[in-house]
Amino acid sequence: MGIRLPPHSHCRVCEAIVPEGEESCSTECANRVREEQYAERQKGVTLFVVVILVLTGVFALSLFL
Repeated sequence: MGIRLPPHSHCRVCEAIVPEGEESCSTECANRVREEQYAERQKGVTLFVVVILVLTGVFALSLFL
């Protein structure tokens, strides 16, 4: 039978064991998680703007044709 570990989580960046409910093991890993979340939000905003521009362009073209 294996060793039983207390309830725990793993760091989202380096997979180190951290107390249950924690997301990262160090400030460096926490900063990296925040940077990745920010980058994902920026991608979403960029995609939204591109979709709106494309739809506006299609609508404008449909008025002139």
